[in-house]
Amino acid sequence: MKIYYRAGADRTAEILRCFGTDPEVVLPERIGENTVTSVAAYAFSDRKTDEEEEALVYETEDHRMFREGERLLAGEAVESVVFPDTVEQIGRYIFYGCRNLRKLGFSDRMKDIGSGAFTGCRSLSCLDVRLTEGRKTCVKEILGELWQRIDVTIYREGKKEAYLVFPEHYEEAVENTPARILFTQHHGSGNNYRQCFYDRETDFRKYDSLFPVAKAQEKISVLTDLVFGRLQYPADLTREAEDGYEQFVREHEKEILDYLVETGDMEKLREISARALWEREALEAAIGRASEKRQGEVLSFLMNEKHRFFPGARKKYEL
Repeated sequence: MKIYYRAGADRTAEILRCFGTDPEVVLPERIGENTVTSVAAYAFSDRKTDEEEEALVYETEDHRMFREGERLLAGEAVESVVFPDTVEQIGRYIFYGCRNLRKLGFSDRMKDIGSGAFTGCRSLSCLDVRLTEGRKTCVKEILGELWQRIDVTIYREGKKEAYLVFPEHYEEAVENTPARILFTQHHGSGNNYRQCFYDRETDFRKYDSLFPVAKAQEKISVLTDLVFGRLQYPADLTREAEDGYEQFVREHEKEILDYLVETGDMEKLREISARALWEREALEAAIGRASEKRQGEVLSFLMNEKHRFFPGARKKYEL
C-alpha cells in the first residue's frame, strides 16, 4: 500500500490518501518515526475535490512488490478499514460515498469523528471495537449516523467480550389527509437500541430491557442473532435477562432452527446444546430440514444431539 500523509511537529502523522490493490485496508500505527494519530477529511471518499500538493509518501513492503493494478482506495473501491490503536480522530466526510464499506475496526482511543463521516455508507454492517483503556467508545456516534442493522463486536486483549445487534430503523412521513396533519412514524426497534449508552459506555442492562420491543417488531433472523449474541458473550448479563432469552429460544425453537440450519451456524447450535434448550419436536424438524438441504455437518451434529438428549429409536436420514 502507498500512503500519502502529513507529518506533525510532534512526530505524529495524519493519513491523507491510500493507494493499493486490496479493498480491505489495514492502516499502520507508525510511518517511519511518526505515530499515526489521525486520518484526514475525505481520506477514503472519491468526492474529494482538491488533493494535497505537498504530501509525503510512504510505501509498505508489499506495495513495493505488487504495484500492478494499484488504484486510489476510495469510494466503491473500499470494503473494510481497520484503524490502528493510535488513531484518535478521523476527519469529516472521511467515508462519504463508500457504498461498499462493510466493516470498520477501531479502538476506544478514537474519540473524535468528523461530521458526515459515514454519509452514503449504506452497506456498513459490522463494527469491531477494541477496548484498551476502559469502556468509553465512539460507537454511539457512529450508530447515530446509520439507519441499517449494525453488528458490534467488542474485544478486550484480543478476546471477544460482547456481541451486540443494533437493528435497523427508519422514519416515514405519514399524512392524515382529513386533518391536514403530517406526522413521523418510526419503524423498527433500532432507534430504541441506539439509546443504550451512558457517557459513551454501553448500557448492557438497558439493551437487554428492550428485548420485548424487538420481539414485537423484528424478524426471527435478527432476534436470533441478538439473543445468541447476548447468551454467547454475556457481558453484564443479569440472570433475569438470561432467562428471558432462553425462554424465547424454547418458544420459537423451530423457527430459530430453520434459520440456523439454513445458515449452517454451528456456533449457535452448540450453544443450544450447552444450555440444554432442545425441544424434541423442533429438533426432529431441524434434522429433516438439514437432510433436505444436504447440510452434512449440521445433520451429523443434530442427529448426535437427538441421541444424547432424547435417546430411543432412530430414523435414517440420507444426504
